[in-house]
Amino acid sequence: MGLSSAAFCYMDGNEQVVRRVRSWLTRDERLQGDRGFWVALVGSELATNAVRHTASCEKYGRIGVSMEFLGHTTVLLGVLDQGRKWGGPRLKPRVIEREPGEMYPGGRGLWLVDRISEYWWWEGRPDQPLYMRAMVHLDREPDLDG
Repeated sequence: MGLSSAAFCYMDGNEQVVRRVRSWLTRDERLQGDRGFWVALVGSELATNAVRHTASCEKYGRIGVSMEFLGHTTVLLGVLDQGRKWGGPRLKPRVIEREPGEMYPGGRGLWLVDRISEYWWWEGRPDQPLYMRAMVHLDREPDLDG
């Protein structure tokens, strides 16, 4: 049995964390250059949702970020948030379908994750911390027409 390739870290839950998540995910030599683009994009979208929609953005808030190589061509990403904001609504992660040309701000993060990832899911309960997960194949183009 080989060594695990899993890595996990905690980061402050603020808007600047998205840039740090991208940098942390692509620091691995296997994800240098264009090879890590889709991994960084999916990871940054999951991190953005965590700091915009959960208690991770509140004072002393944090997010957890994980990455694991599954073979040579697949990366399993994870972002752990701190649950719903104090007094906030119970949000359940879902893809919002938009019509071409609709000019609504936001609402496309999980749509991108859905199109780029081979598979994505979440673990937990909507009123508790959620662990968003996504599998990204490094050797395929995403389905952006879908």
